Amino acid sequence: MNAAGCISVAGYHFGLTNESTYPLVFEVGFENFLDQPQHQTDVQLNFHEGFQDLAPNKALYQAKNGNQLLWEIYPYQDQRLFLVYHPETGALQQQAFYNADTRTWQIHAEKSTHEAEDVLNPLAYPMAPLLWYVLSTEEPLLLVHASGVFDGTHGRIFSGFSGVGKSTMAQIWAGNGAQVINDDRLLLKRLSNGTWQMFNTPMYYSDQNKSCALHQVYFPFHSPTNSLEPLSGAKALATVLAYTIHHGYDAQHLLHHSNLAEKLVTELPIAKLGVVPTDAIIDFIRSNE
Repeated sequence: MNAAGCISVAGYHFGLTNESTYPLVFEVGFENFLDQPQHQTDVQLNFHEGFQDLAPNKALYQAKNGNQLLWEIYPYQDQRLFLVYHPETGALQQQAFYNADTRTWQIHAEKSTHEAEDVLNPLAYPMAPLLWYVLSTEEPLLLVHASGVFDGTHGRIFSGFSGVGKSTMAQIWAGNGAQVINDDRLLLKRLSNGTWQMFNTPMYYSDQNKSCALHQVYFPFHSPTNSLEPLSGAKALATVLAYTIHHGYDAQHLLHHSNLAEKLVTELPIAKLGVVPTDAIIDFIRSNE
């Protein structure tokens, strides 16, 4: 057993232990999220080489991209079992057992080759985002499809599925001096004082570990003119939940996310945003806040 450091995401520490004889490798996006071992951790990740011979019962949940199975979730003894597949080949990539009582993961992966060396890559996509998702079922966190920007005084997110202009909005703001927190996936955290913070997560590219205060939530769409429609009540809540990442297999998880989303829409301004993708959208947004 070898303590292998810590991954810090959204202010939470994931302790790492290598139970295999192979060195660990992580995707390049983790490099600025990795730290030395911590005395106190929030979640423990134990990595093992090789798969166990299992015969799980009926799946609680399956995630697919078209016909491609990405992961399955099963009940397993007093834990949850996640079977995670390669997003392109469909081959089994990880077996991950999660004990919610101890907040401990046992993650199994086959060895692979990296720079002519046998290694273990236990958090290869899409395993890592599942860690952030499970954390969001236990902590005051929402995992959302969104880009987030900070202009020095205000933090804003632009949420929606692919094609609505999240990355375009991030580029426009970045071109005008704002910091892009992330342009695809964010963790939104409600702090104990009732304010909100946004955090990036490790991606497939290198980036700093970043965060900022969150002040406004926008849902952009392509439009012939810039427009703003404030949302409130059930409509705001339904819109937030539509772009929040949550699985429907556990009623307690759904209740946790919906209660947190309800706090979000009552504590922050929420609006649909019609966008003409030019620099003028920045002045339009600021003049309407």
